[in-house]
Amino acid sequence: MFAKPLAVSMAILAAACGCAATPTPTPGMAPAEPPAAEPVATATTEVSLQVGESATVEGAGFQVTFDGVDGDSRCAKGETCVWEGSAAVRLSVAGASGTQEVVLHTSQRGGPGSLAHEGWVIKLADLEPRPVTGHTIPHSAYVATFAMTRGSDADIATQ
Repeated sequence: MFAKPLAVSMAILAAACGCAATPTPTPGMAPAEPPAAEPVATATTEVSLQVGESATVEGAGFQVTFDGVDGDSRCAKGETCVWEGSAAVRLSVAGASGTQEVVLHTSQRGGPGSLAHEGWVIKLADLEPRPVTGHTIPHSAYVATFAMTRGSDADIATQ
C-alpha cells in the first residue's frame, strides 16, 4: 500500500535532482556558458604638487605638471560671500599624444574642473592654502591635488 506513493515520491525526487545537476558535456554538445565577468573597479590616483612640480602617473603613461595659479577669487576664511569664487590652476599634461596645457578651476562657475587625456579623466580635487582676508598667498605656497581616473570624455560630466 505504501509502495506506490513511495515509488512516486522517489521518482519525483530523482527527477528534481536530475534537473538541478550540471550535464556532462558529450561530443557535439555546446559547452556551458562561462559565468558573467565581474565589473572592473575604476582606480583613482591622487597626487599633490607644489608649483613647478611634476609627477608621472603610474600605469597611465603621462606626466602632470602644476604650472601655477592665474587667479584666486575664492571666498576667504571667515568671510561670508555671495559667490564662492574660483581659482584658475594651470597645468601641463605630457604623454604619447604630446603636451596639453590647460586651466582647471576650483568652481564650475569659473570654468571646467576636469579634462580628458589619453583615456583618463584628470580632475582638480583641491587647492591649498585657502585665502585669508588681508593676506596675499605667495605663488610658491600653492599645493594642488589632482585626481586621475581611468575613463573617457563622457565621464567628465560626472567628475
